[in-house]
Amino acid sequence: MADNQSIIGKGAIFKGKISNASTIEINGRVEADIKSEKVTLGKSASLEGSIISELVVISGNYQGKIKADSVWLTDSSVITGEINYKSLQMDRGAALNCKIIHNWDEKKLKNKKNTEEDDNSEN
Repeated sequence: MADNQSIIGKGAIFKGKISNASTIEINGRVEADIKSEKVTLGKSASLEGSIISELVVISGNYQGKIKADSVWLTDSSVITGEINYKSLQMDRGAALNCKIIHNWDEKKLKNKKNTEEDDNSEN
């Protein structure tokens, strides 16, 4: 099985846009918008930019906007910006200075509001 994995090593500096990588592991300094199935930031990593991914694991410094199904923030992570998630795991020690938004299904929410309004109008 050919896995489309990209690794940015410790000490490396990358600026630009990353897409079409199924898995990306960052240990260096990156300024980029990333679209990938899985994004991993190591302890020595620094990332500035947006992330759109199914799974994001952060152990380093991150600044930007994450949109992901699952987000895991380890004890050494430092986050600034915004996290949009469906599932969030945060270890003790993780440092967050950001907006955290749970991604619920907007259609279900609208339907629920409409149902509640219908229920209230009956009274």
